[in-house]
Amino acid sequence: MSLTSKTLLFLCAEHFQACTWESGKLSEPQYFTNDSAGRDQFSEYLKQHRNPAFLLVDVIEEDFRQETVPHLTGGNRRALIARKFEQYYRNTLFRQARVMHRQPDGRRDDEMLFSALTNPQRISPWLDTLLNNKTPVIGIHSLPNISLPLLKEINSDHVLLLSWEKHAGLRQTYFNKKRLHFSRLTPINSNNSFSESVAIETPRTQQYLKSLSLPSPGEILDVYIICHANDKMAIESRLQSTPELHYSYLDIQTLGKHLKAKSDYQDSDATKLFLHLLAVKPPSTHYANSVHTHFYLLWQLRLILYGFAVTAALVSILWSGLSVLEGRSYVSETEPILSQASKLSLQADEIKSKFPVTTVPAVDMKTAVAITRKLSYYSPLPEEILMNLTSVLDKFIRIRTDKISWQSSAADSAPSAYPAQVITFEGELTDFGTDYRNALAYLDEFQQALTQHGYAVTAQTLPLDLSPKGSISGDLQSKSNKTGQFKLKLIWRQKE
Repeated sequence: MSLTSKTLLFLCAEHFQACTWESGKLSEPQYFTNDSAGRDQFSEYLKQHRNPAFLLVDVIEEDFRQETVPHLTGGNRRALIARKFEQYYRNTLFRQARVMHRQPDGRRDDEMLFSALTNPQRISPWLDTLLNNKTPVIGIHSLPNISLPLLKEINSDHVLLLSWEKHAGLRQTYFNKKRLHFSRLTPINSNNSFSESVAIETPRTQQYLKSLSLPSPGEILDVYIICHANDKMAIESRLQSTPELHYSYLDIQTLGKHLKAKSDYQDSDATKLFLHLLAVKPPSTHYANSVHTHFYLLWQLRLILYGFAVTAALVSILWSGLSVLEGRSYVSETEPILSQASKLSLQADEIKSKFPVTTVPAVDMKTAVAITRKLSYYSPLPEEILMNLTSVLDKFIRIRTDKISWQSSAADSAPSAYPAQVITFEGELTDFGTDYRNALAYLDEFQQALTQHGYAVTAQTLPLDLSPKGSISGDLQSKSNKTGQFKLKLIWRQKE
């Protein structure tokens, strides 16, 4: 089943036909009689053509009513339409309501057109066959309701469009300002030709319009007749324009080309033209309800799911392709690393081959190295112990070193697991003088600097005894007071 193919059905008084449409081309129609045998044949036809279907109806029993109603939305609008349907068309389900125009002034009411197919028994048997075969019905349309696109190039406020359908008759549809007002179908007597029927029925329709004051006095009714070039001369010979009535002709072949139809029109029968028009420009409103279009909604849902599946498959393929390309990129980037690792492995093997032959296992050697490293924590090098002290002394130039000694102490090791190094620092503060406050402050800064460099500092002897039990005495003129002896205890702990 092609997604662009459609099944087009045409129903008139005693005639029913079906054809397929694809890319602008109609197939030859198949006809079915209005009896059980004909509907059985139609059922077999539907089993072979599962495309979505349009049903075009051209019957006398179609009623049109215009009414001005308040502009409503939502549930209020639906309730109003339901009341109008019950008022006008209670005995049929084939009904529709369209907003033709909204008034620009006052309450800005809606001008609506209510219409219905008033003889449902003519449609129901064929529709039941469609539903029994689960055919996706897109919509049920009448010929007047799909005719508006033919007026696109016509610049007139009052148009009476005439068309001839061989099995239905002469269709006359009146449009006021491109809005459908009413339509009537006249069966053509076998004794009357197309031109004779136009000449007889057009004045009657004009008189009916005059009774409705359409068009207004002084305005012209433009009659456009869809016909074949072979029939145009015969029609022109029987018709004559008047100040109130003007005849124009629409060539059926030209209309078909404008609609990009690929059908060939041998006469003025416009059935194929309207079927193609329905296929390419179906109106949004129609006579079918949700029950009639149920299988079409399922068909649309199936297409959506199919589209999702195709999209997911394409995304998966694209993702897989990107993953393959990315994998190849990783392989190309890994090759130099693997090559370098291989070279390092060879170098390690070469180094190991140069090791002296020994009977000691590698595990024991590893253990011995680990123990040796731990033992080194028990007896650190003097450089490691005194390096920070030296850095501090470089900054405090008034401190002169007299004596430095150190020894290991397990008692002062906590929180380290290894013995601490207790350093005894004996020094002298030069230029001690008589400004004791500044001298002691300088010595205090020295101790704080040692603390910041990782030493725990305790003053054992200071130049002045500042404790409550101490005493200060001396000769301010004595030179011995110009230096201050002090002794500090520094604790250095091993960092693991």
